[in-house]
Amino acid sequence: METTERASLEHETFGCLTEHELARFKWAWAAAAGIIIWLKAAGEIRAQAEDVRVNSSTDPATPLAATWLAADEIQSHLTALNRFRDEHEAANDKIGQYHAIEIGRLVAAADRNWPQEDKPRKITVMTCGGCNKLTLAYRPPRYPGDRIINSCIAGTSSRQHSTRSQCTSS
Repeated sequence: METTERASLEHETFGCLTEHELARFKWAWAAAAGIIIWLKAAGEIRAQAEDVRVNSSTDPATPLAATWLAADEIQSHLTALNRFRDEHEAANDKIGQYHAIEIGRLVAAADRNWPQEDKPRKITVMTCGGCNKLTLAYRPPRYPGDRIINSCIAGTSSRQHSTRSQCTSS
């Protein structure tokens, strides 16, 4: 009986949304305004994930930046959600459910494709000079004037301005 109750709690719905969808919707609704401002200010920047598209049209390409198009799409769903008092009222309405799911998807994609700050990541295009393995990691500066840190995961970090790094492990 306990597993049945636990399973029902894990799949509890809020109106027409699951708990996960509602959590993503709440986050997206709160973050949407900031993301829209960032996307419009950013202008023409490429997404981190390469867009693979086949142009089968003879019409000219859209002259708008992809960031502006994403901001406009998020804004249209945000405008449609303004008729609801809160997230739960939107989740209990079929039209609100559609816009809630879409705004969650769009804001998450915009946050992933056009991040507002540089994030630490693994370097996969060069090997460590010390251990000759793909174990380098990049950590961006924390404040203006701070150094860029490239370090070997297997060894200790080396603070340098360039992308070269040294591993002190044997």
